[in-house]
Amino acid sequence: MQNFESKKRQILDRIDIVDVVSEHVALAHRGRRWVGLCPFHSEKTPSFTVTPELGLFKCFGCGRGGDVFSFVQLREGVPFAEAMSMLADRAGIDLGQASESSADGPSKADLAKTSAWALDHFRASLLDAAVGRHARAYLQGLGLSDASAERFGIGLATEERSIQAAAARRSIPPALLLAADLVRQGDRGETYSTFRNRLMFPIRDATHRVVGFGGRTLGDDRAKYINTRQTALFDKGRNLYGIDLARSDMTARHRAVVVEGYTDCIAAHQAGFTETVAPLGTALTEAQVDLIRRYCDEVILLFDSDEAGEAAADRAIRVALPRCVGVRLARIPDGKDPCEFLQRANAESFSDVLNRSVDALEFTWAQTRSRFDGDASDAGRRRAMEDFIGVVSEAFNSGAVDQIQRGLLANQIAHVLGIRREEAFSLVFRARSPRGKTAAQSGGTPASGRGAFPEGRLRTPWVTLLEVLLNRTGLVHTIDDPPDPRGIVDPRDRRIAKIIFDLGGESQDVSIADVLARLGDPDDAARVAELAEQGMRYHAPDYEGVLRAALERLRQTSLEDNWTTNPRQDVVPGEVPGAVDVEREQLEALQRGLGQQRNRFSGRRLIRRTTGGHD
Repeated sequence: MQNFESKKRQILDRIDIVDVVSEHVALAHRGRRWVGLCPFHSEKTPSFTVTPELGLFKCFGCGRGGDVFSFVQLREGVPFAEAMSMLADRAGIDLGQASESSADGPSKADLAKTSAWALDHFRASLLDAAVGRHARAYLQGLGLSDASAERFGIGLATEERSIQAAAARRSIPPALLLAADLVRQGDRGETYSTFRNRLMFPIRDATHRVVGFGGRTLGDDRAKYINTRQTALFDKGRNLYGIDLARSDMTARHRAVVVEGYTDCIAAHQAGFTETVAPLGTALTEAQVDLIRRYCDEVILLFDSDEAGEAAADRAIRVALPRCVGVRLARIPDGKDPCEFLQRANAESFSDVLNRSVDALEFTWAQTRSRFDGDASDAGRRRAMEDFIGVVSEAFNSGAVDQIQRGLLANQIAHVLGIRREEAFSLVFRARSPRGKTAAQSGGTPASGRGAFPEGRLRTPWVTLLEVLLNRTGLVHTIDDPPDPRGIVDPRDRRIAKIIFDLGGESQDVSIADVLARLGDPDDAARVAELAEQGMRYHAPDYEGVLRAALERLRQTSLEDNWTTNPRQDVVPGEVPGAVDVEREQLEALQRGLGQQRNRFSGRRLIRRTTGGHD
């Protein structure tokens, strides 16, 4: 246990929670905090905060919070032991026996290491002078440079059993290859390589971790592309190709360019459009749009101009409109895809294509109207309008759209249809989404999830005491006679208080990292984040005074409870002279002292006023 706690403390010392969170969330610095859009629920206004001096995160929308271990657990969907292993690898700390591996098969960390090894294996095959000649020539034919191939980690899968043989030489268990979908099992139990004679595109998540692969045939296979199947590490509907290389420029340029294929994405990056990403052989999903929204507000959809591309664009608009501030459609002339276009055109021409992009609502209206071009009657126009409103009403009436976004959408609809804004509101409010909810029913503000801070909630003296001690842990040494935490109603607060007092008795140097290292439950870490955030409302000079007032209230409550439950009826007058009077005098003295405390603090502002709960 001591070794485990020591390792956890080392990880907390070496890992900057801002660095970890910023790989998944675009954070802006505001006072003592960093603020961004919550990665755990859909929102338009940032309510997610990270406080580096405390090593904690907290979302005021959904209520989730905790330390860096809690964040990794929530983000990756892994148990604590695996989150600790992942962070230990990042910090360069050898856990030894401090952590146990999962009993349910290979861990995500093991799968990631195996996938990273496979990337190196495929890269070596591509770079082999003889083996990779044909694949390198194919890449050159696409106009993709060696530098781009290296940046994206492009490789080559060769003959059938090469990866099994290479894995055996490295003592990689066959079970890991199966779990990572690098090999598959046939009907008779035999194994075979998943990818054979294919150009390999590693798929990496936002942290640059290899989670899967896409393979493009170099032969005449019926399946032009195949992807890694869903694994414990890989879900193609929740990842975007190129996100690891694009996310910082998506934030810097305030937009994402979404193309259809791997080579389209690579060609765009090569031309300097490094904010480009691609879905993984699927229609754009809600989870993928939410991933984009962590880094920017605007999406430019650049899909092929063929029938399949038009259908993909239509589906993407329906998914993206409720979630993004701006959704635009761009088209390349002559039906070319971005990779083909950039083989013959320069970056300036590609920039012109993006600059000519049209608003998604205008595109949708044009597509809808074109279906009624043969009918110029009022009835035909009405059918077109009803069809168009049916498309956009789900976005308008979505709970993911806040009041400001709803107003912007109404303005756009009014502009596109040439009607008044009030008429646009009326049309879309009457329309019902497929889920059967109108805008009024859906709301538009995120529900206050568990752990959110209700306005005006009463704070007990214990809550106040913990708020102070989690922000100024050193003050624990100023408490001569710590109150007994067994009287705390909330079991989380009871455990946290016991840890703080235990640490105060063991060491002269107590920090919040020591408290976090000793916690054994993610809910306790979330509660620490909640209490610590609440405690930041006090002025620094007032922490000690607030603590003293809380302690006096606890002492008073304790004596009052004792007097109520045990009024000393066993004392016979005259046997113990003045015994009851002594207790009464003690209580009255305490009440007088507390009154003096109140008078002393009544003229001072103990709580800092903030706007919207943030600095």
